[in-house]
Amino acid sequence: MIVPTGSPCWVKANDHTTYGGDQNKQNYQSQGAINPLTDVTANQFCRLASDVAALQNVAEFATITFTCVDGVPAAPTINEFGGQVGAPPTGVRNGASDVTFSFLASYLDDYGVSGPVNLAHAEVSLIGFATPGSAGYQLLDLDGDGRYESVRCAAFTVAGVAMSGASMSVTVYTG
Repeated sequence: MIVPTGSPCWVKANDHTTYGGDQNKQNYQSQGAINPLTDVTANQFCRLASDVAALQNVAEFATITFTCVDGVPAAPTINEFGGQVGAPPTGVRNGASDVTFSFLASYLDDYGVSGPVNLAHAEVSLIGFATPGSAGYQLLDLDGDGRYESVRCAAFTVAGVAMSGASMSVTVYTG
């Protein structure tokens, strides 16, 4: 089995050379693409490598759409999850429309290469609410390893009162 160079995308440690780019890359025998419909020149490949490196720097780690379960207090219901890792994080209810999602400290990519999780930013918003309000987040280092693996989300009315049963979406980015 092949083990790719570099780190998984969420670590944000790769540059264009990780993806095969090289400022000195040349076409074989100075010949361009033999078939422009199927071949990639060295110039084109270097552009691809540079652009992929740039994309991994801004790619989100995960987006979670969820509903807080406040009537009979329980963990939030995850309605949708999309991310660079297969399984959604664990969600815990802290209070009315106040939840914490905790990712693992590290994950494996498709080739078994491990990469630590360090959340750097989040965006949280209310979904389909009847009462005007706002939502906020806080990044947490619950295991004390110096990296943020958890995000706390909370929703409030414009009066500053915790909402009940809010639906939210949170997108987290690593760094």
